[in-house]
Amino acid sequence: MPLDPDRELAARAALRLSPSGPLVLALSGGGDSTALAVILAGLARAHDRPFHALIVDHRLRSASSTEAALTAERARALGARPHILVWDDPQPGQAAARTARHRLLAEACEGLGTDTLFLAHTANDVIETMLMRASRKDAGWRALAAMGNRAMSPAWPAGRALHIARPLVRTPRAYLRRLLRAEGADWIEDPSNTDPKFERVRIRAMAPAPDSVPGQALLVLNDQALALDAGVRRAASRLVTRAVRLHDWGGITLEPGAFGRAPRGVALRALEACIAAVSGAAELARTSVTRSLLDALLAGRAASGGGALLTSTAILGRDPGASAGRADGAPGAGKLILPPGKAGIFDGRFLVCAGSEALTLCAAGGEKTHAPGVPPVLRGSLVRGEGAGEAFIAGLDTVPGSGAAGALIAERIAHVLFVSN
Repeated sequence: MPLDPDRELAARAALRLSPSGPLVLALSGGGDSTALAVILAGLARAHDRPFHALIVDHRLRSASSTEAALTAERARALGARPHILVWDDPQPGQAAARTARHRLLAEACEGLGTDTLFLAHTANDVIETMLMRASRKDAGWRALAAMGNRAMSPAWPAGRALHIARPLVRTPRAYLRRLLRAEGADWIEDPSNTDPKFERVRIRAMAPAPDSVPGQALLVLNDQALALDAGVRRAASRLVTRAVRLHDWGGITLEPGAFGRAPRGVALRALEACIAAVSGAAELARTSVTRSLLDALLAGRAASGGGALLTSTAILGRDPGASAGRADGAPGAGKLILPPGKAGIFDGRFLVCAGSEALTLCAAGGEKTHAPGVPPVLRGSLVRGEGAGEAFIAGLDTVPGSGAAGALIAERIAHVLFVSN
């Protein structure tokens, strides 16, 4: 994919990614997102569409609230409706901030009724991400498949229906700065973007420019890796269709023979999605864990990892220790209390809707739970509920008060294996 230094091309890319409904942008106030705000503001005016700017105040620096207010003022001047989202429990570390940011953004998008969130990642970001991932221990070709122009939100379950749109992934950062200067637009320089204690800052200092020969070579590799990745995910989705049986109680029966006949990369990707689906975890299991569980599946052995437990009979479910809490003090899933008429998600695994009766849900927490058809070793991970003094197991029993409880297995698998059109 060639570099795109043209404003109109970037605007058309944004329009393809979100052809109707509100335009919603994650606006940091930095140069990249401010430039995308300028582009989206033009689209909003030309097509008479609402334009919302979501501004996350991480509360990690003393100046963050002031900067968020200034960014909101600048967004309003462009014609956007600003929304400041505050992280109420700030914790150190970029990983924690990223997780919180995506959750807040996903929740705000749900409130706005949109299924698409624009992010201002550039060609420079693509190159930096590729180099960062390639430097990891045991990095493979997937390290090169960084930042396509469309993906699912990394927030789970908050972003389970939210698409990420990146119209600037072939636009150099330098072009966006020229655009801002031509527009007379101001932006905020985050001091963390020049702090060498952060890996991305160190990588940025040595990364080639997108329009250089090495930069262009990396972007070509990125295109090829993205195409390969999409093909693997499609093949993995087909493998799931023919070799995976979903259970209403939150487990999966796998067909070892079909996984064994599939190319190993495809089998690993399919199993990775299945592990995420039964565990409810926001993060995917480490590659080493997925490999170990695949080897166990093919050998007919029991194994656990990534918040999941595999039986010797090829049934995969939530690890009861991870669900109910471990003896070493590691917490399990907390209780979910739903007033009448309300809905919520328990442990990232079950969507539960209360009818006329309030519901309380928790992990069953023991092998003695009566659940025919569920392996005893997995019964501790079942979801136990109570309403109007009546107990039930989510996915197996009728929910009191005409409520409902359904496992999110199929939706999570589709979320992990998403392939952009």
